[in-house]
Amino acid sequence: MATGAGLHSALAGRGSLPGVPASDAVMESELRYYAAFYAWFGLQVLRLAPRADTDARALRGLAGVVFTGGVARAGAWRAAGRPHGLQRGLLAIELAAPPLVIAWQARLAGRGRT
Repeated sequence: MATGAGLHSALAGRGSLPGVPASDAVMESELRYYAAFYAWFGLQVLRLAPRADTDARALRGLAGVVFTGGVARAGAWRAAGRPHGLQRGLLAIELAAPPLVIAWQARLAGRGRT
């Protein structure tokens, strides 16, 4: 999903975001640049998926990236006001899912040792 969303934003720019008016060249450039990283992140998640239960370091790193993104999104809400409902939903996922995924991986790793 991240790869597809990142590629879409890299190609469509602000048109990939709901309810966003036209932006200037600086914002458009930044959005598309960061979108490429989002697409890359999605590829790394897919690469990790087959070994997520055994590669705690990689999983925690990627979970940390998601959580940090959620913290940054929360900062944007504080700085610029309430975002679209889609972004509020993503914020909830970005802050809640990483700790849950890390706990899930630790539980799976613990089962493998018994």
